[in-house]
Amino acid sequence: MTDIESIVRRHLCEVAGRPASDAATLPLDDDLTFDFGLASLELIVLLSGVCDTARVPLTEFGEDDLATLRTGRDIVNLLAAKVTA
Repeated sequence: MTDIESIVRRHLCEVAGRPASDAATLPLDDDLTFDFGLASLELIVLLSGVCDTARVPLTEFGEDDLATLRTGRDIVNLLAAKVTA
């Protein structure tokens, strides 16, 4: 598991109200809205927290980037691209 995956899993547990002990087994390919029940504000809180921890400014992401985020894996992939860019 990469550091970015760990960050996303940890924040997803917090926002989705899951115990921190679930982080390692949290399915990153599940839909953030339908499977985790996150509303739009919770998605913003999730991405904001992930970006803060990873030290990637939220301003690095455009509307097109944000519109494609459906799963935790999408966040991992997008963030990884920004970290290595």
